[in-house]
Amino acid sequence: MRLRLAHLTVTRHVNGPGDRLTLWVQGCGRGCPGCFNPELQDPAGGRLLAPAAVADRAVELLPWDGVTLSGGEPFDQAGALVAFLDRLRAAMPHRFDVVAFTGYLREELEAGPEDWKALLARVDLLVDGPFRADLPPRPPLRGSANQRLLALTPRGEELLTLARRSPMDVLVSLGPSGEVVVSGFPPPELLESLRRRLGRPSSAE
Repeated sequence: MRLRLAHLTVTRHVNGPGDRLTLWVQGCGRGCPGCFNPELQDPAGGRLLAPAAVADRAVELLPWDGVTLSGGEPFDQAGALVAFLDRLRAAMPHRFDVVAFTGYLREELEAGPEDWKALLARVDLLVDGPFRADLPPRPPLRGSANQRLLALTPRGEELLTLARRSPMDVLVSLGPSGEVVVSGFPPPELLESLRRRLGRPSSAE
């Protein structure tokens, strides 16, 4: 089993409350018009890595408070992400929470394959629903107003409260291959300006 990964880094107050180990998986077949992360749709992009190797790297990046799964579409690689999270929990000196972004609805995930259900069972706070470019962002953590913030556990309720109280930042950084990575939910004019100036950089929620 391999995980196709685009980026792995620690972000602060961008992809959820606190310092978060953020994974952007590579590959998404949903093809939402106006996708926020079109560079991450290609299922052949990124790097193929063993979930255990990604977990080992995550431990090296400590300290962080929780894990955020973004993409791409995390639930398209649900089995590999379950293996990653289980390996990481076994290696960690303390508990951590999980935030996940998905273009699917929670109801679809609950009725889907067993690996979807297994990954959903490991998520505390879910941001669900397809991105719609015709709808404005809806802070916190939603790229378009149709998306939902769903607390799936008591810790998810705490995360939801923190997210609503704390403003989220936008982070612009360089990826391992020199690509520009935009994390968070920048205003559309900022994202378009960056793409014009830098030749359509990679972007990530």
